[in-house]
Amino acid sequence: MKYVYLYLILILFSLNLSAGDKGKGDKCTMDIQCGFGLQCSGGVCTKKQEFDHGSSGKSGNQCNSDADCIGSGSCVSGTYGKKYCSGS
Repeated sequence: MKYVYLYLILILFSLNLSAGDKGKGDKCTMDIQCGFGLQCSGGVCTKKQEFDHGSSGKSGNQCNSDADCIGSGSCVSGTYGKKYCSGS
């Protein structure tokens, strides 16, 4: 029986390690998958507005090229072929 508890603890620990480990520009389906200060916007981890200092609030906005994201990271592919600024 104690092995069952140990197994459950290991599963819970591994789930905690996998949550929130994606960086900006990585594909995602929900906010919890993205690391600290990031949110899932259009299928891509982007900086949250409150952490997006110096980028004129462009993080998470749709873009066509990196030029659309000057001061706000790079233009990365999200869901359905749309692209989004990843944040500074």
